Amino acid sequence: MIRLTSDFECGNAKLIRQLDDHRFRLEVDGDKPDGYCVYFCFEVGNDGPEAEATVEIWEDSQFGRPTAFPVFFPTAVWVRPASLGRYRPLQEHLRRWCGDRVVLTLPVPAGDTLRVALTYVAPYSEVTGLLREFAETRPDRCAPFVLGESVEGRELAGLRCGTPGRPKVICLAGQHPHEHPGLWAVAGIADFLSSALPEAAELREVLDVWLVPTVNPDGNVHGRNASNAEGLDPYPAFGEDPDAPEPQSHESRLLWRWAEAEQPDLWINFHAYTGWRLNSEYPYEGWYEVGDRGLFRDPARRRLYDALCDTVRLETEGPSTDVTAARHPESSLCYQLAKRHQVPHVFYELNTGTSGRHRATRRGIDVFRHSARTLLHYIGCSGSV
Repeated sequence: MIRLTSDFECGNAKLIRQLDDHRFRLEVDGDKPDGYCVYFCFEVGNDGPEAEATVEIWEDSQFGRPTAFPVFFPTAVWVRPASLGRYRPLQEHLRRWCGDRVVLTLPVPAGDTLRVALTYVAPYSEVTGLLREFAETRPDRCAPFVLGESVEGRELAGLRCGTPGRPKVICLAGQHPHEHPGLWAVAGIADFLSSALPEAAELREVLDVWLVPTVNPDGNVHGRNASNAEGLDPYPAFGEDPDAPEPQSHESRLLWRWAEAEQPDLWINFHAYTGWRLNSEYPYEGWYEVGDRGLFRDPARRRLYDALCDTVRLETEGPSTDVTAARHPESSLCYQLAKRHQVPHVFYELNTGTSGRHRATRRGIDVFRHSARTLLHYIGCSGSV
C-alpha cells in the first residue's frame, strides 16, 4: 500500500488526494500574498512490494494560478530513501513540468519510505544538533549561545568561535525557511571554524565569529516558504516602513537588537533560490548589494564595502547567474544596518538545485574565507578601520 504524508518537521503539502492506485495529487502550502509557494516536502511510504508512485504537485489553489513553478522549473528534485539516509537528485526523466503542475514518477522499494523535496532539507533539530555536538566535543574552540527564542519558543541557537575583542562577524541563514542550503552553509562554517585546521585556528585568533544557522526556526519546522509563525516575511524586515525604529517580525527584532548592541564589523547572510531556466551558467548562484553605496558615510567603511562587493563578484560563484548583483529593498536588515549603523554585509544566494549539503558547505566556507580575508585587510586585527 502506498501512502503520502507531510506531517513531520519541514513537511509541506496539503489537500493530498489519491487519484488511482498509485497516483496522487497534492498542493504546496503557500504563505505569501503574491503566491510564493515553490517549496514542497512530503513522504511516500510503501508497505507492500516494490511499486512506482506518480505524484502531481500543484501550487496553492488559494492564489488561483501558478505563480512560482513556471519560473523555477526545470530544477533538481531531491529524494531521500529511508534505507539510504541521505538525499540524492531524482533522475531527470522522472520529473517534468506539465504547464500547470509538476509531475514526479517515484520508484518506491518494498517496505521503504522516500522523503521528496525541492531542496536538500536542513531540519532545525538536525542543524541545532550539529551545533550542540561541536560545542560539546570542541569546547576549547567554540561555545554555544542563544540569540533568543522564536514566537513559538524555539531557541535561535548559535555557535561562537574566536577571540572576544577582535573584529566581530555574524553569519546567519534561514530568514526564508525553505532555503535550506543557507543553513548547511552556516553549519559548515561552524564546523570549519571549530575544526583543528591550522587556518581555522589562525582565524579564531583574529576574529570573533557568531554563527546562527536558523534565524526562523518556526518557519523551518512548519515547512513554510517565506514566513515566520506570525505570517511575516523576515527578509523585508521593516515592511512598508523602512524608517520604523524596529523590524516587524519577532525574530528580526532579536537580530536587530543584537546588531545594535554588538555593532558587528561584518554581517554575512546566506539565502537560496530555486531553478535555472532563465539563468546563465553552473552553479547558477547570485548575490545582493545595496544600490546606493553612499549609505556608507564613513569613507573607510565605504572602502571596505566596495572591497567586499568585489570579493563576492570576483572570488565566489555569485556571478554565475548574472554579472550584476540584485538590489536590497530599503526594508531589509542589510540595507538598514548599512544606513543606520554603517555595518557592511555579504549577502549570498545558493542554488537549491546545485547545492546539496556538501556543496552548500563548501561554497559557504569559500564565501566566508574570502570575506574574512578582505575584512582583515581593511580593518586589521584590532577592529579599527
